[in-house]
Amino acid sequence: MKLPGTRSDIVRRANVPGPSPVGGSKGGTEAEYTQTLDEFEYQAAHYNMACAYASLGNVGEAVANLKKAFNYGFDNYATVRSDPDLANAQGTSEFNRLMDEVDPQRGFPFNPFGK
Repeated sequence: MKLPGTRSDIVRRANVPGPSPVGGSKGGTEAEYTQTLDEFEYQAAHYNMACAYASLGNVGEAVANLKKAFNYGFDNYATVRSDPDLANAQGTSEFNRLMDEVDPQRGFPFNPFGK
């Protein structure tokens, strides 16, 4: 999670003393250019961490990271339900509870309109 991402940003660190170069009494600000993770990178990171924790048998951390991936906008519920890397978590009460919370198709397994 500490790797640089693809989102560019400028972080203001401190005011620079002295007159402003464009007028006024205050100077500018000292800034640092940074790269941060975007939403898709957070989704991928948390999903992959969920897979790793599930593979290690740590269902609680797997489900917690899946929830974070969903909070960042991940919504491929079919993949989550079928990914063999999540096999140790699938079917557990924690996993089922999370999927019941986030999956909008839950409870509607058929399409009455035939589409």
